[in-house]
Amino acid sequence: MSEDRSFAEAVTLVEPEQQVGERLSQYSVVTKAMEHQALMKRFDDMKRNMSDKGIKFGSRVLLIGPPGTDFEAFTHYLCREVPLKLVRFRIEELLKESKRGPDILRVGFEFARRNSPTIMLVDRLDNIAPRNTAQSVSLQNEMSRTSWDENEVLVIATTTQPQFLDLDILATFDKTYVIEGTSIEDRVRLFEQVLKGREDIDISVVAELTDGWSFADVKRLATSLFMTEREEGVQIPREKIEDMISNSGVVPLTNPTILNSVIARVSGKTHPTLTKIEQEYPDDFLDQLYLMAVGENYTETQRVIEVLNDGMPLSKEDRGFLARYPFLLNGTPEDRLTRLLRAKKSSDRLQRIMGR
Repeated sequence: MSEDRSFAEAVTLVEPEQQVGERLSQYSVVTKAMEHQALMKRFDDMKRNMSDKGIKFGSRVLLIGPPGTDFEAFTHYLCREVPLKLVRFRIEELLKESKRGPDILRVGFEFARRNSPTIMLVDRLDNIAPRNTAQSVSLQNEMSRTSWDENEVLVIATTTQPQFLDLDILATFDKTYVIEGTSIEDRVRLFEQVLKGREDIDISVVAELTDGWSFADVKRLATSLFMTEREEGVQIPREKIEDMISNSGVVPLTNPTILNSVIARVSGKTHPTLTKIEQEYPDDFLDQLYLMAVGENYTETQRVIEVLNDGMPLSKEDRGFLARYPFLLNGTPEDRLTRLLRAKKSSDRLQRIMGR
């Protein structure tokens, strides 16, 4: 394989009109793209004044999110709406040619600059330019000399593991958008788009039951539900929807809690009982945890404990609160109230000491 051919196979260009017209996009990511498009328009109005003051827009963007995030929704929106050409690396070719990785990065950025206005997409940044590598240094150099101000190149990089990147690389980005996972609106919009016309499926219930799922997992579930038999003239009860999700074969393995649970099941391990957990957490440590919860939100801590002690059904908000403070599940109702009151007294005493 010749050198020119290997470079050509590692870099691709997509014209705006070649972008797919309709796609299932993660709405929270699209809103970030809308925000950035508004910034680009603002820069067009202010660039003369900014240039006179020596201010650079740069517009190098880092997208950070958990595995399964629909990063492509960001570039797809901008490519169609601005519009912009899309230049990206074929990561499999880049990794295969790792010895010439720095040269391929240089050629790719030069290609983007020559074909501007473009988006230079650096997908899976932690794989392409891991910490303490020649490719990391090369990418930093190319990014530092590529900007929207001077080249009309919008550099966009994505990562799910920013902790594996050099700080010098992170310092080159002008904007960082953090996508924390799918929002309820992300899931409702997706299910509405895929399950349109399925009156038998309550979309709000499905969206609630998939809290904590990645967008990729939600898309797979939506496809699975779309393929189920329709139940005419009746809405499927919540319990059956739960069974449909459980039996769909779609498991949100990008959720660390669920992944750990699956690993424990296949390895024959069982989760420790509450008694064992209480043995592993000494009383003084539990008191510290209660003090933390009370210090952050005493009213909500008290309310959730009352719900637990009364044996009432947990709301979505209750489950979210317990996900942050799972130790509240431990112990008897009397033990919970005792620790709550003890933590409240300690918190009040600390507040007085600090003059609050």
